[in-house]
Amino acid sequence: MPQNEPSSEKSQRQSRPRNITVLSIFVLLISLFHLLKLSQVITQWEILSSLPITVSPFYLAADGFVWGVSGLILSWGLWTGQTWAAKAGLILILLFAAEFWIDLIWIAEPEQLQTRWLINLVYTALGLPAVFLSLNLKNSRIFFSGNSAKIN
Repeated sequence: MPQNEPSSEKSQRQSRPRNITVLSIFVLLISLFHLLKLSQVITQWEILSSLPITVSPFYLAADGFVWGVSGLILSWGLWTGQTWAAKAGLILILLFAAEFWIDLIWIAEPEQLQTRWLINLVYTALGLPAVFLSLNLKNSRIFFSGNSAKIN
C-alpha cells in the first residue's frame, strides 16, 4: 500500500520562477537602500536641518521608511508567492516610478536634472515593462495563484 503523505500548500504549489526570484531580490536591494537612507537621515538630522535644501529631513526620512518597509514586505510576498504580491508589485512599481519622477523634478537642481533625465527615462522605460512582464508571465500567474492544478 502506498503511504499517504499529508499534502501541504508548498508541495502543491509550483516552484518559484527565476524571474520572480530575481525581482524579489531586486526589490529587497532597493528596500535596503531606502532603509539605509532612513538611517543616514536620522543620524545626520541636525546637519540636514541646517543645510539650504528644498525638502525637510522629515520628508527624506518618511520616504526612506515608506519605501524601505513596503519593499521588505513586497520582497517577502514575492519570494513566498503570496496571492496579493503580484497586484501589490504592479501598484508599487507605478507609485515608485511616479514618486521618483516627482522627486527628480521637484528636488533636483536644474543642472543635475538636465544631465540625469535621459538615463532615468531609459531606466523607467525599461524597468516598468520588465516588472509588468515578469509578474504577468504564465508561470508567475500560476505561482501566485496558490494552486498549480488546472481546471479544464
